[in-house]
Amino acid sequence: MKGAQPAAEIARFAGVMPLSRSMIRLFLHVMKMLGVFWIARYITRRGLRIICYHGFAVEDEYNFRSTLFIRDQLFRQRVQYLKSQGYPILPLREALEALNTGHLPPCATVITMDDGWLGVYTVGLPTIKELGIPVTVYVTTYYVENPMPVFSVTLSYLFWRTTASRVNLPCGLGTFDLESQADEAEQSAQKCGALLPPAERLEFLRKAADALGVSFAEIERQELFRVMDTKQLRSLDEAGVDIQLHSHHHDWPLYDRRMVESEIAENRRFLEPIVSHPLDHFCYPSGVYGLHQGDWLAALDVQSATTIDPGLNFASTPRYALRRIVDGGKVSDIEFAAEMTGFMEIVRWFRQGRLFSILPWRLVQRHSDRISEAG
Repeated sequence: MKGAQPAAEIARFAGVMPLSRSMIRLFLHVMKMLGVFWIARYITRRGLRIICYHGFAVEDEYNFRSTLFIRDQLFRQRVQYLKSQGYPILPLREALEALNTGHLPPCATVITMDDGWLGVYTVGLPTIKELGIPVTVYVTTYYVENPMPVFSVTLSYLFWRTTASRVNLPCGLGTFDLESQADEAEQSAQKCGALLPPAERLEFLRKAADALGVSFAEIERQELFRVMDTKQLRSLDEAGVDIQLHSHHHDWPLYDRRMVESEIAENRRFLEPIVSHPLDHFCYPSGVYGLHQGDWLAALDVQSATTIDPGLNFASTPRYALRRIVDGGKVSDIEFAAEMTGFMEIVRWFRQGRLFSILPWRLVQRHSDRISEAG
């Protein structure tokens, strides 16, 4: 259920066919009005909330992928909600130390951003400074080494933007009817481009854009789909933003330990001259991971790793499988509140058959705490 949205989880929880998003949101509003959100927040108060963002929209990217590129206005709105509702926003390192020692403030929250998109510097950094919040940015470094638009995302954007009905793709991939073969055409282009060296990959993008009738010059002028360079990353570090590991190629194998070690080593090699703190926290690219990789990461002096599995983090949560709340343009205010209050976490406990094994333990623990305080 990686990255699952509240609507899908509620439908599974209720044991019904998928409901419309508007019906799910209505249900959540009712739960909030009945005070269930407040109860859920109290029950889950010891859970660490880690929010996952990616980049900030520079132009119209939020219409293309609203979870990947959040609007600055929506990000501000989320932070204002967290502050007004009393969610302590902590640095990742501090929050994990508190979780390890049992001194985590109630409903403690961490804000993370994946990939190192350029918009985090051009749009996000002024906002982060103004709001005075700690943020961890997990940076992948292949496109720092090879400055160009990120191939896979840019190519998808070209197919999203095109108004053409047919396309003759470069590199002899053939002609495709985009009314019926758009997915096939994009998959063929993605596979071909992924095998090319950087310079040829960039040229492939230019030719694909021309074939699809999309201005690649405009993409380059607006600096869309680029990651930060070393100077911009250094500015983030100097501003107090916590830069951490996210692999070099944004490619993560499940069972190739040597490749895992290489990805971490290359990632560190690029980032160590830039940052002023240890690079010992990690985010799995695309949420791909295996629990067995915790031992591998520990041997590489990595202290934690975040996933995109939905949920909160407790003392028992594996530190190399930390859960996160993925936020973005498709997530409504009420859905975000349902996650932050822990209501959706209780839904997940129910679905996993853990609800009634967890709640009695919490009641016993609370009773024990009161006895200790009285003694």
